[in-house]
Amino acid sequence: MKITVVTILPEVVDGALTAGVVGRARDAGLLEVATVNPRDFTTDKHRTVDDTPYGGGPGMVMKPEPLLAAIATAGPGHRIYMSPAGRPLTQARVRELSALPHLVLVCGRYEGIDERVIETAIDEEISLGDYVLSGGELGALVVLDAVARLVPGVLGEATSVDEESHSAGLLEYPQYTRPLKLVTGDATSAEITREVPAVLTSGNHAVIAAWRRQQAVARTARRRPDMFARFTPTKADRKHLPPPLARRTHLALVHHPCVDRTGAVVTTSVTNFDIHDLARSSLTYGLAGYHIVTPITVHREKAAHIAQLWMEAEAAGAGLGAMRDHRSHALRLVRMADSLETVISELTAEHGLAPFVVASSARRDAFPAAARRTPADLVTELSPEPAPVLLLLGTGWGLAEPQIPSVSHVLTPIEGASDWNHLSVRSAGAILLDRMFGRAP
Repeated sequence: MKITVVTILPEVVDGALTAGVVGRARDAGLLEVATVNPRDFTTDKHRTVDDTPYGGGPGMVMKPEPLLAAIATAGPGHRIYMSPAGRPLTQARVRELSALPHLVLVCGRYEGIDERVIETAIDEEISLGDYVLSGGELGALVVLDAVARLVPGVLGEATSVDEESHSAGLLEYPQYTRPLKLVTGDATSAEITREVPAVLTSGNHAVIAAWRRQQAVARTARRRPDMFARFTPTKADRKHLPPPLARRTHLALVHHPCVDRTGAVVTTSVTNFDIHDLARSSLTYGLAGYHIVTPITVHREKAAHIAQLWMEAEAAGAGLGAMRDHRSHALRLVRMADSLETVISELTAEHGLAPFVVASSARRDAFPAAARRTPADLVTELSPEPAPVLLLLGTGWGLAEPQIPSVSHVLTPIEGASDWNHLSVRSAGAILLDRMFGRAP
């Protein structure tokens, strides 16, 4: 395989080609690396490769003529411009590139290169991530190293690349070597002994392979939820993952502590439709429970009575067939509590872990100390965690924030085409649940 780097700083590239994987590959004749300097194709005594941008603005832009000549001299190949505006580099793309006979990596400098070079002589733009470097050379070296490792014969153990991070859409499992026990600590801290997991010394290769797979899945879920969201677990994987988030999510309609239009803390009234409609939404999206939170005993009794009436009416034959059963099941999700603290305590006992308490609000500045997430981002972040989720819907003019210190996350407000977003709690609850757990059309 051949890789040609087009750069005005060939010394940056040359210095990295003599050691490590790339150096060994060159020495073995498996990889040919060359550089082409656009300055060699200039016609003025200063060997100028940049000029001021048309339209004004800071910095300089690399001129098209020297770049085009340098790229042409590199010869036929897949031409890649290292650019922060390109598509992010992935291991899957690296694998594809490693199968090509010749890569031409074009390195920009200054404010970039003339767009006509991209239109004329670039096949693909690649980015290392959402940040900007002073030039494309470091990016080219990253591509060079990543691709070289996959060229047949470069690595001593060819199968090692199959278990690396990103190769199967997962991060790699943790690795250990001697000593078996590692003791750390000094005169200012207590000694801590860390041992290699016993499974790795068992000699049972099937058990070791299963453990490594579990570790890779769990590590990806916690460290890279974005990657985990694209991963399809096997049946065996699912045995070691927590239940789906919807089945661990509880909805709470909070009647206290809430605020009125003046900001005073109040207790709001319980209504028939709030109980019935949110119970139906909870069942539709597969939630574990729906809690009515009010400190007023008669209100809790009223809510329980309303739910019981609906269930009795369904059982007596109102409605038709399966719909009758579904409504009855929905009302069975309803639970009464005198406070949020009671709900949190009950969920902790039920699930064995304290819940993540997630607030909702129509205001952008609500719960400023909490992590702000969109519904989709919240699901991605919390799905790998085994703890339950308690989603709070406020009544009145919203939740009384200072009196709910347990909130760890807050959902971004529901916003439409207008500036007015004062939805009914039933509508807001249904929209949030659909954005979290609804199926794509």
